[in-house]
Amino acid sequence: MSRSIWLRPIGGRHWDLILRVTGLAGLVGIALVLLVPGSAVLVWFAVMSLPANGPLSPLIPAAFEPLIMEAAKYEHPLAVTAVGLAVYMLTEYVNWYIYAWALSRERLAGVGNGRWVRWGIDRFSRAPFTTTVVFAFTPLPFWVARCLAILNGYPIGRFMLATAVGRFPRILIYAWLGAVLRVPTVVLAAVLVGSLLLAVPWQRWRKATRPEPAASSTAAP
Repeated sequence: MSRSIWLRPIGGRHWDLILRVTGLAGLVGIALVLLVPGSAVLVWFAVMSLPANGPLSPLIPAAFEPLIMEAAKYEHPLAVTAVGLAVYMLTEYVNWYIYAWALSRERLAGVGNGRWVRWGIDRFSRAPFTTTVVFAFTPLPFWVARCLAILNGYPIGRFMLATAVGRFPRILIYAWLGAVLRVPTVVLAAVLVGSLLLAVPWQRWRKATRPEPAASSTAAP
């Protein structure tokens, strides 16, 4: 098999990175399960969490939490939290650079000049660390905090620290609930599928109602 096949990009930049990381994690996970059979649940949780926090996350916004609760039925909540946080931080590191690359493209270069975006950047700059923690802990869409941090020039190190501070208790709470409530797998699967069924038409509606980009004012008459 040609080496170029393994190096050829798969889909978009975001998809390519996440799929390659997921594949590598799967291979490492297989070796880990063979060496330590008792780690099967945590390995499964880690591999499944990668796409749940990557390109698929807008389509399945409620995927990560059911995975946490399912894994916590079989493993200690702290172990599930540690693995979940590690995987989330890995995908967030990738997400940061993908979003930074996308926002630097010519088509999106003017996003930061919008009225509401400038208002958001101004509010974010007053308390960037706290704002990131709040978005990471609450159900607020985290991509908003990510975009504002990038547009504001916030250092990635501080952003990642704030993200971890907010995500750790959130993941721990879901892991504890999973261990205590022991929600049936079929119910958790229904939540995941239900979020997908709701998110797909919502994404299509947003795309259909999105206004066309205005023509450049510098274009020739």
